[in-house]
Amino acid sequence: MPKKSTTTKTNSKKTKATATSKKINDFKELESNLNEKIIELESNIERQKDKNIRLLAEFDNYKRRTRDEKIHLIRYSGEEIVLSLLPALDDLQRTVDNADKTDEKSIKEAIKLVQLKLIKNLKDKNIESFETIGETFDPELHEALMSEPGEEDDIIVKEFEGGYKYHDRIIRHAKVVVSKIS
Repeated sequence: MPKKSTTTKTNSKKTKATATSKKINDFKELESNLNEKIIELESNIERQKDKNIRLLAEFDNYKRRTRDEKIHLIRYSGEEIVLSLLPALDDLQRTVDNADKTDEKSIKEAIKLVQLKLIKNLKDKNIESFETIGETFDPELHEALMSEPGEEDDIIVKEFEGGYKYHDRIIRHAKVVVSKIS
């Protein structure tokens, strides 16, 4: 019987060795799988970092372009209106250049035409004057320079400079004389 026991022990050792060998192989396979997963995850992280860097660069470029566009718009915002006023200025220059060759009536007509051209150009750009004489004084629209005795209080009787609106915004208050009851 002793021989049987040795065989059993040997088989038991072989079974343990096989089991241990199988566990080692399983761990090696698991380690290999985990290393592959780590490499894949590191690769994903690098791609995400690259993507984030590109997005940050794109955003910085967007901010720079937007800032440059705003600067350009602010710097050259009056270009369109200046271009529309230049023909009237040219007409005025021609009138001045020919003043000594023409009569007074022609000069007045030429100046009136230039004035109408300027008014039209301003109106085309949504810049319009507003009526003041006979209106009630409104500090949002008018700037009172003086007052004169009158029959009603706060009625505009004279205008030194006309007021102008750009769309709905006052760009210049009318400088006026207001009546005051004495």
